[in-house]
Amino acid sequence: MTNDGVPRLCGGTFFTQILQSRKPTVSQRQRTQGESDVFHNEDVLFALLLLVQPDAIKPTGNSFETYTTNYKKCMGSIGEDLRFANETVMSGFTNRLACEYQAVLDETAAFCFDFIDIRETPQNHVKLVKRLIEIIRDDTSIADDEMFQIGRNGYRVNKKALPKVTEVNLPDFLLSVWAFIALYRKDNNIGRNTIVAWSDQRAVGRYTGNDGSSIAQTINVTIPPVAPTYTKTDEVIEDDPYIEKDEPSAEEPTPDPAPNVTNQIINAPAVFFNSGANVMQINNTGTINIDRGGKT
Repeated sequence: MTNDGVPRLCGGTFFTQILQSRKPTVSQRQRTQGESDVFHNEDVLFALLLLVQPDAIKPTGNSFETYTTNYKKCMGSIGEDLRFANETVMSGFTNRLACEYQAVLDETAAFCFDFIDIRETPQNHVKLVKRLIEIIRDDTSIADDEMFQIGRNGYRVNKKALPKVTEVNLPDFLLSVWAFIALYRKDNNIGRNTIVAWSDQRAVGRYTGNDGSSIAQTINVTIPPVAPTYTKTDEVIEDDPYIEKDEPSAEEPTPDPAPNVTNQIINAPAVFFNSGANVMQINNTGTINIDRGGKT
């Protein structure tokens, strides 16, 4: 149910929902003992910004912390990058969605692993999906034919069908919603009344907004595995007299040559963004060639 433009999907309201399902890095007891989280809200927001602008530079000092607070509140200065008004940057983002969608999707999956609580017991990633669906469903400014991607290979549904889904790929869905915001909801202030409605006036910072409970069906929320972003390479010290090297046995047969390995070609799917009557189809005509034999 809406009242005075509540709810409104925008950057601040989306960010608020992400934080409601943020990965915990310390327990409540540890916090009372003075320990702090490994990452902070500004780290989460900057990671979202990097999905749009991979070469963004985080401001020094406390300015980005201030921008983060204002962005979440949907009011005040948020800096230039978070306005998504730079046409060159947005053109680059659109081009990445067109030509490097799988790479952007992998970055979004890494974001999920880094910052979203995906544990099976609390199901906070599932609750995140349900809360976002509620917001999209109840935001009267979003047209019924607005499309959101919820699965691999370009599988998408419109706003009207979204509350009935039972399968959601989390990176695809979050990237679809975030791209909609960056491309079509640049005015973050439209979410101000929603943030106020979600806030407990008796306790500063306490969230009392939608909880996803109106989406009653079970939703299977999946996250595909991604390659680690950091791989440690062991140092090899040659000719170290303290390192014993195994000598090959004269009786051991010479190993057979490596078998032929079939290379794999992956065609990335088309990506669609729809804003009311305006439909933008981004065809990814590129291919990913994986040479499993290690030869060119």
